[in-house]
Amino acid sequence: MEINQEILKKYASGQCSEAEKHAVEKWLDNNSWDSIAENNHVDELVGSDMWNKINADVYRYRKFHWAKITAAAVLVIGFSVFYLSPPALDNHTFTNTSIENSKLFTENHYDLQLSKNSTANIDLVNKKLTFSGDFMITPKRDFELVDSNHNVLVFKAGREYFVSDSPDFGKIVAFQKSDLAFLPSNMQIKIREQFQSI
Repeated sequence: MEINQEILKKYASGQCSEAEKHAVEKWLDNNSWDSIAENNHVDELVGSDMWNKINADVYRYRKFHWAKITAAAVLVIGFSVFYLSPPALDNHTFTNTSIENSKLFTENHYDLQLSKNSTANIDLVNKKLTFSGDFMITPKRDFELVDSNHNVLVFKAGREYFVSDSPDFGKIVAFQKSDLAFLPSNMQIKIREQFQSI
């Protein structure tokens, strides 16, 4: 039996007899194209036009495919740079000229409460701290600062620190709020008066 387009159409629509069905399946298992009878000869010009169109479509698909991949890569890189990179460090100077109340400042990396008549310059870029007076700082991320006496002060995220250059201490001090309980009572009272939130 000769396999042709008519028998293949009948097979695809399920209208073949058992003999035709068996012949088509045998032909399909053969993996050979030479047994198909092709009655319609294709003009060489039509064939080359079809081939050129297929090549153009494949090229356009590949070009579009790479354009999509490139756009997705740029989007992913942009997202990661913008959202996943750590926030830029900052440099701020704070002043509280009030002689009665403390003043609260909220920044990206820390909250700062200055006591009355105090100033502080916190430079996270160069890791420097210059200040006068007393302040409380609550870091939102870990960082280190070097004070004017070249002391390295380590601040951990989520903890509260008291920092002072008061003559009562005789030097620059920085300790956690929880350590205030170990100070003499007159110093505890003085600090509580400066920072009503303690």
